[in-house]
This record gives sequence, structure tokens and C-alpha cells, in this order.
Amino acid sequence: MSYIVVGNSAAGLFAVEEIRRHDTQSELIVLTAEQEPSYSRCLTTYFLAGDIPVSQLYLRNADFSERLNLKIVYGVKVNWIDPTHQIVRSSDGREWHYSKLLLAMGSSAHKPIIPGGNLPEVFTLRTMEDVLAINKVLELGAQKAVVIGGGLVSLKSAYALKNRGLEVTVVVSSRQILSQMLDFKEANLIQEYLRVNGLKFLLQTEVLSITGESHVQGVLTSPQAELAADMVIIGKGVRPNIEDLSEFGFNIGQGLQVDSSLATNLPNIYAAGDIAETWDFVPQRFTVNATWPNATTQGRIAGANMCGRKEIYPGSLGLNSVDFFGLSAMSVGITKFQDIKEPEDWEQEENLKMVGDMPIYRKLIWQRNVSSLTPTHTLKGFVLIGDTSQGGVLTALVKAGRALTLAQRKLALGRRGQLAVGMIKK
Repeated sequence: MSYIVVGNSAAGLFAVEEIRRHDTQSELIVLTAEQEPSYSRCLTTYFLAGDIPVSQLYLRNADFSERLNLKIVYGVKVNWIDPTHQIVRSSDGREWHYSKLLLAMGSSAHKPIIPGGNLPEVFTLRTMEDVLAINKVLELGAQKAVVIGGGLVSLKSAYALKNRGLEVTVVVSSRQILSQMLDFKEANLIQEYLRVNGLKFLLQTEVLSITGESHVQGVLTSPQAELAADMVIIGKGVRPNIEDLSEFGFNIGQGLQVDSSLATNLPNIYAAGDIAETWDFVPQRFTVNATWPNATTQGRIAGANMCGRKEIYPGSLGLNSVDFFGLSAMSVGITKFQDIKEPEDWEQEENLKMVGDMPIYRKLIWQRNVSSLTPTHTLKGFVLIGDTSQGGVLTALVKAGRALTLAQRKLALGRRGQLAVGMIKK
């Protein structure tokens, strides 16, 4: 057998470890476009903020590939696949034959075309290369930054730059931050806390251009204004790296479509991580849930099935978790009641209190079981801000999909974690 894994992040890493659990002898090759060993993309902004050293980004020891009898080829961009002859080719013409192939190339930052966007101090933040380049500009004495976009990557970037002593303005085209995971009220709670901690926000504002001849000098916005800046970070979302795969016969939606074994429609080819479109078991639809936990689970199961196992992937789960200046926030599953098509069959439960400047907020979204003689509810999603200590229990309840009576709900969400775990397992 010859196993080839394209990608060296979460899905690829967990896949090769699982393959070696079942097959210690066959050839195992990892092809990665990056020049770095496996590292945590989730932690890059915390390194940039100065919260952790660069050594904590790396996920395995230096002898990892030797221990697994694994060959890693760095700097390889795979752009051609021959499913008939089972060959992959890189953009520089090198070829590899595979018996089983896993595509785990992840996603890339979306960088919209903006006049001035090619200036040297304009960045996206996705890879280790991005982080190191930004760090160099910071070390040269940058004082003001503009972050374009109001999603998680943008806000984590803004936090990191503020933590390094910069004056940071976040420019958002919509009326709220974190629009993919929070409703308007929840977003305002976080925005106000970030404002108190020194971040500036311009909502419903479009970026017209980035000014400067050879270096960034500012950002021109509409309504007409110019923000002084030494650097700009663009965080307008990510896209699965599927642009080179459209001509080879894959079924493609938001990502590469896979079945419950993580196999694509082409023989002996699997997909996992940010590139894979999988079943989301909460809203009951196929989508790309680009999170680290989903990628690691998918990689492990794909690796097992490449070795002939028959493991079933139960489905992905939308989950986001972040910490800003000591304020933690977490969202799982269905989080916005206004997006539910038939709200009469659903129920929202929320409470809020303030502890100084910090909001402590919890929202639970339940689906009613209208056909049951005894009224029951199933937890389909939640948002926690300020106190995420119940996050593990609530996530387990969402995954379990168990209908609870009112008494069981009170018991499951009590202060004693062991009671909640018991409710989930029953």
C-alpha cells in the first residue's frame, strides 16, 4: 500500500497517526504546501499577541516523522490528480502514486481586491508565514493598524495587535461583528467589552482603498474618511482550497462532498477538514464546518477507513470558542433564533447579568417535541459569553440529541456536572 495525505494541519496530522495505528509498514507520504511542521492555526493570534512563545504552536516533537516512519514533503502544491491511474502531481511537475489518497488541504484566507491591497504591510492571517511577516512589521515599530472585517479571525487579529500596543480600528461593512455566530444583541455585548478594552469600531463602513505609494499610510472608507495606519489586516473569511479540483470529476458543493466514511465519489480518495462538505447533524444539512475539532475527528476516521476499517462519521457540528481580554465566548449548533424557519416549534431561553464591565450571558435554543404526550425539548444550540464553564456539558447535550422533560432539563443544567453527564448518557 502507498498512502498519500495532502495537507499537514489538523485533519492530515490525525489521519497519519490513525493510519499508523492500523498499518505500520506501508509507505506513508504527506505532501504540504507549507514549509512548517504541523502547528495550531488556532493559536497563531495568541503567539502574535505575545501570550505564548512560538514553540507552543507546534503540535508534535521534532522526531514525529521518524517515529511514524513517515515522509513529509514540504513546499508541494498539488494541482493535478489522475483518479484512473491513481497519481497526484504537484505544480512543479513531481508525481506520486497512491493506493489511498486523503485530500486535507484546508482553506485559505479570502483577500478581496482593494486598491492598495498589494502594499507590503497589508496582510491576511491564516498561516505561519503570515504571522511571521506581521511580526516583522510590528518589530519595526508599527503604531496604528486597521483590521478589515468583523469575524473571528479579524477580532482575534485586532486583539493581538492591541495586546502588542497598537492603536487598532476594526472596520465592518455590516451592522454588527460576529454575524455568522451571534445575533445583534450578543454581538453588541462583546463589542462593548472590546471597546472598553481599547478597540475602536466602525460599523456599516466600506473600505474604498488602502493609501500609500510604497508603504501603507492609511485606509480610505465610505462614508468618506481616512484612517491613519502603518499596517492593515484583512479578515474577510476563508474558502476551501478546492479551486484546483474542479476538473477531475469530484462532486463539489461548498467543498468536496463526502459520504459517512469520508470517501469522495472517486475511488480510493477521501477528504477531511476544511475542504470537506459533511453532514451537520443539528440543522440537518450538508455544509463545511471549518473548525479544529471537526477536522481532527474527520482526519482520524478517514485514516482508519483508508486502512480498511468501517468507521462511520456521525456528522459535524458548528462550534466557535474564543477569548478576548479575559472575556470568553462560545457558540455551538443553531445560535440565531431569527434564522429558524418554523419558530413556533422552538423555544429560546436566555439570561444576562453584568459583573463590572464583563457580561455574563447564556442563551439556549430548544426544539419542542410537539408529538409527545409529555412535553419534551431537545437542545439544538447555545451561546455563552463571559462564563463558558457549562460549555462541555451543553455541547454533549447538543451532540446527544436527547429529548428532555422540563424536570430533566433543570437537572441536566444544574450546577453539579456529574448530574448533567448522567442525564446525557441515559
